[in-house]
Amino acid sequence: MIRPLWIEVDLKLLRNNLKVLQKHLRKKARIIATVKQSAYGHGLIPIARELGSSGIDCFGVASLEEAIILREDGFRGDVIILSAVLEKYVDYFIQHDITPTVVDIEFAKKLNRAALQKNKVMPVHVKIDTGMGRLGLYYKQAHSFVKALSKLPNINLEGIYTHFPAADSDFDFTNYQIEIFNNFISQFEKENITFKYKHCANSIGIINYPQAHFNMVRPGLILYGIKPAEYTDMALEPILSLKSKLIFVKKVEKGMSVGYARSYVSNKPSYIGTVAIGYADGYPWHLSNKAKVIIGNKLFDIAGRVCMDHIMVDLGDSGDIKVGKEVILIGKSKDKEITVEDLAKKAETIPYEIVSRLSPNIPRLYKNSILKDY
Repeated sequence: MIRPLWIEVDLKLLRNNLKVLQKHLRKKARIIATVKQSAYGHGLIPIARELGSSGIDCFGVASLEEAIILREDGFRGDVIILSAVLEKYVDYFIQHDITPTVVDIEFAKKLNRAALQKNKVMPVHVKIDTGMGRLGLYYKQAHSFVKALSKLPNINLEGIYTHFPAADSDFDFTNYQIEIFNNFISQFEKENITFKYKHCANSIGIINYPQAHFNMVRPGLILYGIKPAEYTDMALEPILSLKSKLIFVKKVEKGMSVGYARSYVSNKPSYIGTVAIGYADGYPWHLSNKAKVIIGNKLFDIAGRVCMDHIMVDLGDSGDIKVGKEVILIGKSKDKEITVEDLAKKAETIPYEIVSRLSPNIPRLYKNSILKDY
């Protein structure tokens, strides 16, 4: 690691968050651990291995590529793709025993034909749109779709699910979605069409709507210790820290500008430190002149605009802070802490974007694993 920029992931805290989640579940709901987009930037394989060794036997991913990576790493539990895939790729589902989300009858028919040729019955999860407006047939038009699926002999309707667009902000609408989903399932049970798994609760759904746990849930953010809402009272701990080092320090006079567009002008003689991180590494440009960093258990302001490879920090009169000093951009030092949620607020975005955009080129260092690999 020549460039002093790295991410630390504490896998003991991941296991602790999993235990907190399991205690919170209303029933013995099975967990789909959502590890899509490289486990929200934390690293797909290390996170999946740790969760798998902690008893998780089902993962949710965003793409065939991620699913195949899990299979090639040796994971033998269920892998569900929580998105639609073009029908020309159905053979990959059969070859690697991957469970698709089905939202299109032509995809299902092609999967059925391919499964028949291989003498297999393929499990699928059907997605119903109850208000998200993204994937799945709108529930009012989905009845004939599900009936058609049920007649395909090499398709097993293993699961059915929906998704909440406003579980943290519109309680009435979310409860309405849960009611619709319940009624939809009940209607099919009367027609002897049943699903082994029913799920709709993501992280905020798990926290706020215990009646939506059903017998399967889809936690994402809460596994990584990031709170999906300010009022989250679960005892979660962030597992990711983002760190760099000072690579240059100099003194500037009063009235000197720092950075592009001269957006920061020193109001007194100060030391300015340059840190090895920028927006190309996934550190948001919108944190320019807004965010803070921790150096030696003290908070310091970012001075000027975030650059592609650097940020500058106003060290004030702290002339004793030298090149090579550690800089915490996300994480904790004694009584000081900068959280993903803090940065998301300042950047006017959401925590999901902060972590998932951290560059894969940043080395990830894993500690406290129950495995021997790290």
